[in-house]
Amino acid sequence: MGYMNGKAEGARRLAILHSITPGEAERRLGAFTDAFDEVLGTDMEGSGEAYRRMAERLGLVPAEAERFMDDFQKAVETAYEEQM
Repeated sequence: MGYMNGKAEGARRLAILHSITPGEAERRLGAFTDAFDEVLGTDMEGSGEAYRRMAERLGLVPAEAERFMDDFQKAVETAYEEQM
């Protein structure tokens, strides 16, 4: 499964899990990507700052943002395993 297929499948599964639309799931993933890119290579990298920024952009608390991204990781891994 390629990156885009994995991302799309992960977003689809997240939408079901979190009772949101696939578009909202992709929007949340985009917010994390943007936040991660901002802290990459800075002294804030690995500090949870990306989750805090994602949460701020989406009106979530940082723990919700982190849980969402953990769920995304699991969804992509599960989708990949199912393809094997």
